[in-house]
Amino acid sequence: MSVPLVSLSSFTNLAGPSLADDLRRLVAEAACDSLALFSDPRGEHLALLPVGAGQQFRRVEELHGLEIEGLRPLCVMNIRGGEARPAASDDRARELERLEQSLAARERYITDCEHRMAEVGHNLSEREAMLEQREQMLIEKEREFFRLSGELANKTETTLNKRNVAQG
Repeated sequence: MSVPLVSLSSFTNLAGPSLADDLRRLVAEAACDSLALFSDPRGEHLALLPVGAGQQFRRVEELHGLEIEGLRPLCVMNIRGGEARPAASDDRARELERLEQSLAARERYITDCEHRMAEVGHNLSEREAMLEQREQMLIEKEREFFRLSGELANKTETTLNKRNVAQG
């Protein structure tokens, strides 16, 4: 698997603020043809490696499959035209950046949708609990109604029986 060639802006974003000073210094010195960004699998540890004449590695192709202290090459950025590069790579880099931005926007949209769905689910659960509580209250009122109706019917029957006995 080859190490992808990225633009300065993408490389800077991936390197992050922790390597920003080293990156500026290496680009300003231009003592190498390219810079490689190395990372561990989790992306917690990053390192820069200069590539070119006078460096340990002279060509980017030498980095393929390389692992140094648990770090593997993540991407490469050309500092100067030391390596042959297709003319369409700038267009490709811009297209990749546009796609990255589109992907980030889609991820934000999906996250927002997930939050809204969670909120709607929570509201639905609250409404269901409230309806269940109201249903229990209604059942209790029905029981009370039928209990009182039965007591009234018994009183009425007892009163009628007493009248019948008294008349009878």
